[in-house]
Amino acid sequence: MPRYRSDTPAARLRDAPARARRRTRRTLRLAAGGYLAVCVAAVLGLAVTAPGAQLARPGSALAGPGAHAARAGATSGTPDGRVEDTARRVSPVPPGWAQLRPVLDAAVDDARRSGHELSACVLAIDAPDERAVCAGGDEPLYAASVIKLTLAVAALESWGADPDADTPYGPLGELVTRALSLSDNEAANLLYDLAVEGPGAPDTDDPLEAVNAVTDRVGLAEEFHTGGAFRWEWTGDMSTVTARGSVGYLAELVRAADGRAPRGRALTSPAVARIVLGAMADQDRTWKLPALLPAGSTANKTGETDTESHDVAVINTTTGRYAVAVVATAAGPYDTPDQVIAGMGRDVARALGGAVPF
Repeated sequence: MPRYRSDTPAARLRDAPARARRRTRRTLRLAAGGYLAVCVAAVLGLAVTAPGAQLARPGSALAGPGAHAARAGATSGTPDGRVEDTARRVSPVPPGWAQLRPVLDAAVDDARRSGHELSACVLAIDAPDERAVCAGGDEPLYAASVIKLTLAVAALESWGADPDADTPYGPLGELVTRALSLSDNEAANLLYDLAVEGPGAPDTDDPLEAVNAVTDRVGLAEEFHTGGAFRWEWTGDMSTVTARGSVGYLAELVRAADGRAPRGRALTSPAVARIVLGAMADQDRTWKLPALLPAGSTANKTGETDTESHDVAVINTTTGRYAVAVVATAAGPYDTPDQVIAGMGRDVARALGGAVPF
């Protein structure tokens, strides 16, 4: 069965706009960063030389509780690029939660009318009961690139959650970015290998065993299952996911990042989870769930082949964070339910109070 590869002419043509946008963003970030550094230096210079001026130090009277509260208030409504919530706030689901089932049912029906099978789930990460609602069948489908999340988690664990680690294949952080933000298959394959090569590697030489052992900590090794790397069709095709398993995995990833997972039952460490979620938030492949949402309000990972089109995302709203997953079939790279998925993402966010940047 033909599978998506990132190095085919068709794939390069399809991905060219995303890669160009990423290069442009990097250039703008560098320019903005340099300008900001000059401005900050000038302001600090004025502050230091002004009569009676004193720079506040952590723990000093000038940086006391009042200053902390002011910083928290100043940043609460602005994007900071972080998906985690270390304050561990609880957000009961809004009345709009009742609208989700009809929204998901409509997406399932719209996809079916265009010849695609689709299943979808939404899980309220910040609700006290972490309730979920799903629609469509929940049969496992080939995971495609969604499963790269597990490879990144396992590799980061093996290398001490150090994105600057100098692995035999280059800096670990660059591989994570390429695998998750750009969905590069070769980078994902190297993360698969690195899961058993780092200074903190588990006691096994089998990457598959190492990767699935991580997911099994939270009981999701069957619903979010890694079957192999992206080198051979007969191994990659054994990676499978369900919509319900996908929102469960995202919820565990966020719980770990928040630092609120029960002792001994966390998917991974807070440091690992935050790196993975950060790479998801800096995502180039945003034409599905994030397509009609404000920039900076999602952290997602897609999966697409000639026969599948998935997207799993953490979406931030005015009423809290939600895990949303769509697992669907396709009939070629241009016969997909992607527009249905984008519309569903918009309608889900609306029902939950509207998407806002993290």
